This record gives sequence, C-alpha cells and structure tokens, in this order.
Amino acid sequence: MTINDVSLLGKKILVGVIVTLIPFIIIFGGLWLTKKLLSENHKPEQVSTTSTKSN
Repeated sequence: MTINDVSLLGKKILVGVIVTLIPFIIIFGGLWLTKKLLSENHKPEQVSTTSTKSN
C-alpha cells in the first residue's frame, strides 16, 4: 500500500465515524434539550395538609 492509499483509507474511516456520530448527537441532544425544557416548566408544588379534629 502506498501513502496515498493509507491517506484515502484514513479519510474514509474518518468520514464514516463522523457520519455515524452526527445522528447520535442530534438524537441525544434533542432528548437532553426536551428534558431540560420540560423540567424547567414543570416544578412540583408542595402541598401541606392539616388535619383538624371536630368534636
């Protein structure tokens, strides 16, 4: 194999890795953003109850 062959093979592997990672980044980034947006808008309320005895 010549240097040009190794260089071309390396470029193809690099492009394959990038093409594979981009969808995962988009999916997990979207899930993280959705979770963050929903957790900011939905803050649980604390409800306290008092029991009274009536005679």
